[in-house]
Amino acid sequence: MKTIAFYNQKGGVGKTSLAINYAYLASRSGLRTLLWDLDPQASATYVLRVNETLAPRAKALLDKNVSLEDLAIRTNYQSLFIVPASNAQRLLSEKIFDSNSGKNTISRATSSAKGSFDLVVIDSPPSLNSLSDSMLAAIDLLVIPLQPSPLATHSLEALSLHLEKIKMIDRSFTVYNMVDIRRNAHRDAISNHEKLSNIQLLSSYIPYAAEMEKMAIERAPIFEMNGPHRLAIAIESLYFEIQSKLEKIKTRPNKKE
Repeated sequence: MKTIAFYNQKGGVGKTSLAINYAYLASRSGLRTLLWDLDPQASATYVLRVNETLAPRAKALLDKNVSLEDLAIRTNYQSLFIVPASNAQRLLSEKIFDSNSGKNTISRATSSAKGSFDLVVIDSPPSLNSLSDSMLAAIDLLVIPLQPSPLATHSLEALSLHLEKIKMIDRSFTVYNMVDIRRNAHRDAISNHEKLSNIQLLSSYIPYAAEMEKMAIERAPIFEMNGPHRLAIAIESLYFEIQSKLEKIKTRPNKKE
């Protein structure tokens, strides 16, 4: 089993949309896939039409006797499950910080999913705290969605330093999202990425398209909507590139305690 997270400490970069579509494609390829919505905003939970009242509270996520399989809800799509989120989880980071073994919370939980799922996809909240540290310690690969703008690149600097400190930099990749290739600033951001950041850049990028915003209206992955062909091709390309990286990365030994 492999674990991957879509994360950026900066909000509004499209991580939830990418996490949902990536998990959907993985499940469609035959992988028994669990999407873990760790964001109290519960956007992934909403899009996949799962009731927030089914979301576990922070106490359940900290319980060593509870497995992710116990908390997983079947979605409308074959082989795709979700651990839903709700606003009740907003204090999870504080509880992890206060707990003696809290830093291993996500590692323990993902370990409990082995044998039940082939892939765990985490949609992380946009923050850098004890919860994100617990998540980063557990995953095999990190994908950082990024908008092609100077401010977005600047915010990446702090994250890059943190990833180096926790020895996660070699397992981390950025992907540019909401790209308008007609704009000079967007083209420059992509072409100059290696000069601005030491985090590896995926060759695939996601163009700006109104269909991505419609996901929240139609409450479905892009591939279940009519007509988003250009966007679907780009997301599929990203999926296969990530899968190629994931296959080459050795699974991290998770701590259960």
